Amino acid sequence: MNTKVQMWCIWCGPLALITYAIAFWGIAGFMPPSSPMTSAADLAAFYQSNALSIRIGLLLTLVFSTLFFPWFAVISVHIARIEGRLPVLALMQFGGGTLLMVYFYLCSLIWIAAAYRPDIDPSILRFLHESSWLMFVMVFPEYVLQQICIAVAGFMDKSSDRMFPRWFCYFCLWNGVVAFGGGFSEFVYHGPFAWNGIIGFWLPVSMFAVWIGMLVVLMRGYLLRQEQATGVAAVQAAA
Repeated sequence: MNTKVQMWCIWCGPLALITYAIAFWGIAGFMPPSSPMTSAADLAAFYQSNALSIRIGLLLTLVFSTLFFPWFAVISVHIARIEGRLPVLALMQFGGGTLLMVYFYLCSLIWIAAAYRPDIDPSILRFLHESSWLMFVMVFPEYVLQQICIAVAGFMDKSSDRMFPRWFCYFCLWNGVVAFGGGFSEFVYHGPFAWNGIIGFWLPVSMFAVWIGMLVVLMRGYLLRQEQATGVAAVQAAA
């Protein structure tokens, strides 16, 4: 694959994260997350007062989420490079990323449906709102699968110049453990494990952002080293 194309795909990861945060937080106003204890009347008032901005912001999240696809694709390309023929880990990683994006889309679409008719019965609106938040924080299994695939590929890589160093492989495994926090949100309405809690939301989301930043540095550095080595080899061959 062309190095420039790969670089564009690599930068799609942080670009997707930043633009999604702007749309979700700055425009739709969905951050910080509402409390599970918020009453139906208060939620109805929030949607009625911000219906247009919610629709615009969540529409943009649908658009910006698409940038994660080239990001997951370039990760899978390099996992496949490590695996060689029959790159099962690469396929699983991309499949997990694709499924993760599908749930992101569904969450935004359900919230948009709630904002489409903010004058509906507050209990119905609350059901739509809470369904999306539970879905948003509980779609960790496919994300855990991605972390495992990257970690295993990194451990398999025996080359002298590794894209995924061993310390990063351990970080991915720990990241997968942290992602389980959202799975407990269905059992509680407040506290650290709730969908707006430190373990249920803030820690997994923060780790996701850190993970993207680390991968950008590692993949970009690897491509630059490979490009430099190719240039040196070409000069030596010409000499």
